[in-house]
Amino acid sequence: MNWNPNSILYTCIAIDTTILAEFNSKHADDLTNLATKCLHKTPPFHSTFSHTVNGKTYMFYIQNPFVYFGIFDELLEKPECLSFLKTVKDAFTSTIDHRNHDTLSFHFFQDEFSPMFQRILGFDSEVDMMSSLNDYHVGNSESLRRKKRIGLEDEKSDVYSDDDASVSSGCRVQKGMYIWKKQVMVVLSVDLVVCVALFIIWLWVCNGFECVAS
Repeated sequence: MNWNPNSILYTCIAIDTTILAEFNSKHADDLTNLATKCLHKTPPFHSTFSHTVNGKTYMFYIQNPFVYFGIFDELLEKPECLSFLKTVKDAFTSTIDHRNHDTLSFHFFQDEFSPMFQRILGFDSEVDMMSSLNDYHVGNSESLRRKKRIGLEDEKSDVYSDDDASVSSGCRVQKGMYIWKKQVMVVLSVDLVVCVALFIIWLWVCNGFECVAS
């Protein structure tokens, strides 16, 4: 399967929280630190886990004792992200020997698997990789500018929605007051009718005001 290299921002092979090999399409230090923090929060009792936030998809593919982790552009579908990590896992398990896990340290397989990552991504050379990354940075800058414009439009839309909600709430309050007043008037009218009826009965029983006179 062919993946768009610009959609794969970072991937690594780790054991527990130790990164054995990694590929980074941006600033290695920044994403390595971020990946380490993510690996410390590897979800237990899962074989796969993903979370999308701020335009990026973070995905774990867990095959004990190894964890295959990647950071992808959100435009890459999650099944494709998982397929990529599975390809990394197959390439890794087919080439490593059964070494003592206690001896594995940070970047233990980096030199060995750096070319592997390039082959999986379809890079024929370092020049191809750097050219693709430069294209990514240019495209990413344009994308950020578009997102900022969209964000401003969304904020305007949110303000408008809040105003609509306030007006709607005010209308509901006014309608509730009107219904309450109408119900009070109905109750008072019924009380008045009952009082008048009792007064008439009283006059009829007392033949007018004779009860008062006596």
